[in-house]
Amino acid sequence: MDIKDLEDFLQPEETQGKKISFADIKKIVIDYCSYLWDKKWFVVAAGVIGVIIGVIHAYIYKPTYTATYKFSIESKSGGGSGFSALSMLAGFGSSSGTFSGDNLVELFRSRSMVEMALLKPIIIEGDTMNLLEYKILADSSRLHCDELKANSNPSKPYIATLCDVYFPFGQNRETFTREQDSLIMLIASRMMQNDIAIEKIDKKLSYANFSISSKDEKFAKEFSAAMISTVFDFYLKSKRENAQRNLNEFQSRADSIRKELNKSLYAAAHYRDLNMNPSKSVLGVEQLKYQTDIQINTAAYTEIVKNIEVMKLDMAKSEPLIQEIDVPHYPLANDKKGKVKTGIKYGFVMGVLAIFVLCGIHFFQELISKEEDEISIE
Repeated sequence: MDIKDLEDFLQPEETQGKKISFADIKKIVIDYCSYLWDKKWFVVAAGVIGVIIGVIHAYIYKPTYTATYKFSIESKSGGGSGFSALSMLAGFGSSSGTFSGDNLVELFRSRSMVEMALLKPIIIEGDTMNLLEYKILADSSRLHCDELKANSNPSKPYIATLCDVYFPFGQNRETFTREQDSLIMLIASRMMQNDIAIEKIDKKLSYANFSISSKDEKFAKEFSAAMISTVFDFYLKSKRENAQRNLNEFQSRADSIRKELNKSLYAAAHYRDLNMNPSKSVLGVEQLKYQTDIQINTAAYTEIVKNIEVMKLDMAKSEPLIQEIDVPHYPLANDKKGKVKTGIKYGFVMGVLAIFVLCGIHFFQELISKEEDEISIE
């Protein structure tokens, strides 16, 4: 008895019966291939049905258009060693702060910015409306208004919807009704969650991408431009106002010192007119006090004026440079499905699915057949 016979002898009979040889595998493969060949027309029919479904799906599918802006923001040098203490206190030349480059990206995630952009104008066939109203029309949000009103339950409390609320062009945001406020906030929040994307690419170079997706190509392009304009204008306006506020404060101080200097000059002149030939030493001391006040005020005024000029120069140099690198153009990027490609893809999937289904059916048929053979033997 060799080693193989010994192994077969020591193994249980159940284990020996479960061994599958290469010949058995080959037989099974041939059996399944023969079965599938007999059912080839079923697979072909499934593939044809898949092609038809794919073509129909590609035909009725409404693509999503994406408008993407790539921009960079860089803070200019604020003057290097030429900075004065006053200009540093004013906050010029610093990339940090409330309105730094990083926070410009966050402004794109602000609901108020989205709402302001939605109220920007757009011209459609000669008519001017805001982007919000155009979006409502493009999304067909009022398509089933008559049906909804007809099926409404009078016993339930009234809830205002887009069927009842409109956003006329030119209406001041402050005059919006409660219903208008609620709906514009809802639309803006949904857009921020589903349609708007902002991504900072490179922190060193301050590159960022802003994109908006929509089923309407015109809305995607127009809203992206409105959003870029709104955010950039708000950002630059805030930077300028912050700098101008500090500049005005120092200008006010300069004006105050100038008034004091003028008072000292007039007081000294008036004193000299009244005391042309002073005979007492105390009168000379009084005149010296006036001259000292004039010198102090002159020095202070000269210094603060010099710093104000430096601040104006720093303000011009420190204003951030925002550059649009890539701007969306028609046609916008989209996920439009080609009829041929989609049809082939669906046909292939349906054909493979049909093969799996047939293999499963054949497996259970063989299993049932074996069980019936065992019962008949017994």
